[in-house]
Amino acid sequence: MQYLIERAISDDIAILFADFMQRLKAHQTRYRRTPVAHMQLAARTDDIAAMQDIAVRLADGAQRIVLLGTGGSSLGGQVLAQVQGWGTPVGQTTGPELIFVDNLDARSYALLLDDKLDRTRFFVVSKSGNTAETMMQLGGALLALERDGLDIATHIAGIAGPHDNALRRLATTYGFALLPHDEAIGGRFSVLTNVGLVPAIWAGLDPLDVRRGAAEIMGTLAADDFAPLQGAALNLAHMQAGRNIAVMMPYADRLDRLTFWYRQLWAESLGKQGHGSVPVNALGPVDQHSQLQLYMDGPDDKFYTFVTHATRGDGLGVPSDFADDTALAALAGHKMGDLVAAEAQATMQVLGEAGRPLRHFDLADIDGSTIGALLMHLQLEVIFTADILGLNAFDQPAVELGKQQARRLLAEMKQEA
Repeated sequence: MQYLIERAISDDIAILFADFMQRLKAHQTRYRRTPVAHMQLAARTDDIAAMQDIAVRLADGAQRIVLLGTGGSSLGGQVLAQVQGWGTPVGQTTGPELIFVDNLDARSYALLLDDKLDRTRFFVVSKSGNTAETMMQLGGALLALERDGLDIATHIAGIAGPHDNALRRLATTYGFALLPHDEAIGGRFSVLTNVGLVPAIWAGLDPLDVRRGAAEIMGTLAADDFAPLQGAALNLAHMQAGRNIAVMMPYADRLDRLTFWYRQLWAESLGKQGHGSVPVNALGPVDQHSQLQLYMDGPDDKFYTFVTHATRGDGLGVPSDFADDTALAALAGHKMGDLVAAEAQATMQVLGEAGRPLRHFDLADIDGSTIGALLMHLQLEVIFTADILGLNAFDQPAVELGKQQARRLLAEMKQEA
């Protein structure tokens, strides 16, 4: 993974960048001495066997696996599954069909549970074990399985925090298996735990490859030019300069869910006490047609992150007679990957020439190792950024307030019924 930042530092940003880099060095030293749990995941292998075991057992006889969870309990798995084609026009090439149910919609969920349950398995994830949305999903699954006379213990498994909670009590009542959610790691940082890696196994990704990629980043923690440190300093510098929108734009279908994962990671970790910036996700080349006009000619209030991978020579070409049509001649002799590469490079060039700040992750490929490295880099960036802002990257007090209010409203509905 090549990390390029040269178009992100103008003269007015250079001083801010250097100042933040200097301030971040103390945190870099602290984490070298005492790494947090998130940083230690990269070197772990002792938990892989348990992941593989539950993945094999739940998939036995399954045509599809419905993954129940919301936010970080789902998005990490989506990112890793998409590396293998899930959620793209190509689709998965191996394993049971994965269906991530991360939002609540009464009608669509009822339709999902209407048939095929004998060939359906459910994997439910909640660190607290009490997440209202996830417990509502699970409740529907339990009713549907009972309706069809199916054995719940073989149709459901999941992940929950090790303490006493509703999900663990239900698992005891109905006899289904649970893996422990790492108590030290919250949902939005859990992509490198069993939360992200079990779905990755079903999609055909080797969890050890993902962790090896993450370990490559951690192996450079002592470096003066430690890439996540530079990323944090860049974001902080542009935030201080008034660029309070952070755009992430990869050029690959298989990186689309990465932007949704990053959007939650950035917003929920840093949007506190008046701090933070607004994460915006885009996808190239398609969003060149919907967003580039704004990016080029709108307000200079955004910092851009581009993610590309090697595409030149990939895919199909065009008929030779395209060369005879002036509107099509530029495509003649090229393959689709050539056009994607040219458009990504062109977009970065014109934004740079317009003075819009950007940085670039250039991936050699999209596979377990590269995505593991990128995920670790981005998590560390957020952690370092929070440190400088004096924030706890791992809590979400405003979200908890919303959950409490929702419970009160449910109680009022029951009284009105």
